[in-house]
Amino acid sequence: MEQYVAILMADLTGYTAMTDVHGGASAAKLVNKYMQLVEQSLFGTTQVVQRIGDQVVMIAQVPLDIIATAQKLITVAHEHHFLSIHMGIHYGAILIENGNLFGSPINVASRIMNLANRAQILCSSAYVNELPTGIDFKFISIGKHKFKNVFSHIEILELSTNQSNPFFIDPVCHMLVDPEKEDHIVTYQNETFHFCSSHCVTLFTASPESFLHS
Repeated sequence: MEQYVAILMADLTGYTAMTDVHGGASAAKLVNKYMQLVEQSLFGTTQVVQRIGDQVVMIAQVPLDIIATAQKLITVAHEHHFLSIHMGIHYGAILIENGNLFGSPINVASRIMNLANRAQILCSSAYVNELPTGIDFKFISIGKHKFKNVFSHIEILELSTNQSNPFFIDPVCHMLVDPEKEDHIVTYQNETFHFCSSHCVTLFTASPESFLHS
């Protein structure tokens, strides 16, 4: 039987680049930590129903629980030598059978997640309309979007997280870098770049344009 749920899809930003640069062992360690942070962030009725690589799918019977989970996760994951997370949230009827998810809302949630940039939480209007009135969240509409294989246009709203960002992004592996904990710095064309390791510095200095325009 289909059930109406809030759907949250969360993905690590730059995971492929990080894996290419630092290798499979580092990728496995990072994903294991990611899953620990996901488990720590689950709120109320929210549960993890599927994981595909670094992408995690969560659902909640109570729509408000999903946004609480998303906010917690994006906060706890914002740390030195970790990757940013981008998320998509939608609401609709799905079928869960033998651990697999079926229904167009799953596809829509995935499209919304892929639209999001690093540290960004994007929501469909269908989800936002399910939230109780008077909640203390700020949403900014970024317009209606037409997604592949989705019949109608969907209004997308960004959740304002008011998160300060003291970290820099390593242009090579996309890891978050705290300038107070790391001193791998290169100045190129009058711009300063911060790196997570000497290895990333070596790769960057050998071919800076390949990382700045990738």
